[in-house]
Amino acid sequence: MSEPKVSAVIVTYNRLPLLKEAIQHVLAQDTTALQHLIVVNGASTDGTQDYLATINDPRVIVENLAQNLGGAGGFNWGIRQFIEKTSDDYVWVMDDDSMPTPTALTKLLDLFGSHSAGWAASKVVWTDGNWSKMNVPAPIQGTAKTLLHDQTQWLPIKQATFVSTIFSRAVIAQIGLPQKEYFIWGDDIEFTQRATQVSDGYFVRDSIVVHASQANPKPGDIVGELDEARLPRYHFEYRNRILTSRRRHAILKLLKTFAHTGLDFLKTLVLPGVHFRGRKLKIILQGTYQGVRFQPAIEYVTSSGEDAKIND
Repeated sequence: MSEPKVSAVIVTYNRLPLLKEAIQHVLAQDTTALQHLIVVNGASTDGTQDYLATINDPRVIVENLAQNLGGAGGFNWGIRQFIEKTSDDYVWVMDDDSMPTPTALTKLLDLFGSHSAGWAASKVVWTDGNWSKMNVPAPIQGTAKTLLHDQTQWLPIKQATFVSTIFSRAVIAQIGLPQKEYFIWGDDIEFTQRATQVSDGYFVRDSIVVHASQANPKPGDIVGELDEARLPRYHFEYRNRILTSRRRHAILKLLKTFAHTGLDFLKTLVLPGVHFRGRKLKIILQGTYQGVRFQPAIEYVTSSGEDAKIND
């Protein structure tokens, strides 16, 4: 059996020191399966483009975008290049603060050699070695706690984040590209849920990646958010989560999402000591309202570059 071929995708925006490390970690994988590294630069202004021009590794494909399309737009573009510019079997996606350990890719590929799987996700830890709280996949059976405490090597999952997640070319052909209109937050959850609808996905416990984020917060905690500069991101969180839930075509799941949003609103309204209370309440309401009306089409692309868009 021939060795599978893999394209990695790193999406970056104005984090050159982290990007340099991430590129080194990806290119240093202990397998020759890595054929390409597609770096999508979202119009960074910190010297990223100049640095990327100095890389002479033939595996590296640089995509300098004219504007910042957010993480969602970057992953959409990167996976498009994987389909159009390579014949590789798998695409391995991550942010510019993802630092895969030397065996991370090998361990992911071991799964595909033993299981009929279409996608998989690594174990993501923070810089202190503990789990990265925002990157814990959701298992098919049980809750996140099940995954944290179950020592099963390969555990079926239904969603994961874009911090060392890998997809087969066949799955991409079936489900299309990440939803670029999400801009940031939730595009990975929606995309992996789409993948789960057509193939089995697995958490691979011994594929380890360090998420070198500044902090290790819980995902989407608007109530406890203290950084005013991050507040605009929550608009996308509340808008995008509604569409993600709608695409599951389960009324109970959608009602649960609205209930979760309502609880966030109530906690923001009544709990003492909430910073930027008025702005947060407005963000929750506006984001949710827009989510009800949000209906971007899913893009599909073939190796010949032909596009199709389908509303779901």
